[in-house]
Amino acid sequence: MLGALIMHIIVISDTHDNLAMIDRSSSLIFKLDPEMIIHLGDYVSPFTLRKILDLGIKFLGVFGNNDGDKLLLKFTLGGRGELHEPPYELSIDGLKFLLIHGFGSRELTNKLVNSIASGGEYDLLLYGHTHIPRLEKVGNTVILNPGTLSGYLSELPTLAYIDTRELIPRILNALTGDQIKYIKMHDT
Repeated sequence: MLGALIMHIIVISDTHDNLAMIDRSSSLIFKLDPEMIIHLGDYVSPFTLRKILDLGIKFLGVFGNNDGDKLLLKFTLGGRGELHEPPYELSIDGLKFLLIHGFGSRELTNKLVNSIASGGEYDLLLYGHTHIPRLEKVGNTVILNPGTLSGYLSELPTLAYIDTRELIPRILNALTGDQIKYIKMHDT
């Protein structure tokens, strides 16, 4: 699946069955013209995954803690993408990625993410679960949490955009495309 050059990636997480927000953010997604969408878990239901697949963009995802029927979610793919148990490693354009969802509380998730990143094994560590956008470099590893596309438990719906040529990820308001400030975690 990853044989072709992938330069522009949309990263989303925690869609939580919010079909309206997927519809509302689709114009921004198409404007950014990605070669791939990476989803970091918590689709919840197969109809949410189907809505994302219907965008017609190459898809890769991991499961989250709120994803109910994993077999039905995998069946929903119908050959239109990949869905894996986290953690999931992959390489894109010579960059080593680690995809996870999260672990228990926000605090524990951030503590484990920081620990993994400080090991320097990955160029990018992508995670979700907390619904809080985060973009930070720890050693040589870029940590990216796109926040929540659903907008639930946060101030606004967000997504991330990665250009692998420059490796300058951005976190964007999923409705306006405006770049947002992110939360840099130093204490966890």
